Amino acid sequence: MNAIIYDIEILRSVPNKDGSKVEGIEYCAGWHDHANMGITVIGAYDYTEDRYRVFCKDNFQRFLARATQPDTLLVGFNNIPFDNAVIGAELRIPLPEVICYDLLRETWVASGLGQKFEYPSHIGYSLDAICARNFGTTKTGDGSLAPVLWQRGEIGAVIDYCLNDVRLTKQLFDAVRRGQPILSPRDGNPLTLRHPFPEKAAA
Repeated sequence: MNAIIYDIEILRSVPNKDGSKVEGIEYCAGWHDHANMGITVIGAYDYTEDRYRVFCKDNFQRFLARATQPDTLLVGFNNIPFDNAVIGAELRIPLPEVICYDLLRETWVASGLGQKFEYPSHIGYSLDAICARNFGTTKTGDGSLAPVLWQRGEIGAVIDYCLNDVRLTKQLFDAVRRGQPILSPRDGNPLTLRHPFPEKAAA
């Protein structure tokens, strides 16, 4: 299967809602400031090679080369509005939405919601909540702390956290492509997400 799961961690931290900041840490202007977030690591799972991969500044171009190979499906969680926006701003190569499958967006749609976030209808659908409800697996940290850890030199911890997010995303994606209903993290009702390969689902 020609698909890759991917997830990014950002370099500059996002200020708290109250505007407070940690001394000595670089910040972007907020979650909308994709151009100034930077990227520390892109974690990925490549189905073609059946292996996890790590891309940092020295080999970001290898990620782009792999991601832009013909007929590759790019799979993530909130990847279309966030990961792709940061990658496009930092690496100067856009990842077209048409080649992407966004598990968060598909979960919203299966729940009868719109594709774009609206408060409060769209809250409660985090990767952590979905995987905990369906598989009993959870994240190993808080993504908002990853930039702080990286800037403090805790490189391994950030990469480890990123790859676990890739693992959770793969777990969810594999269930969807098997045609397995996904239990809503909000009420436990089964959701049928759009199959990433409609021709295979119909076969």
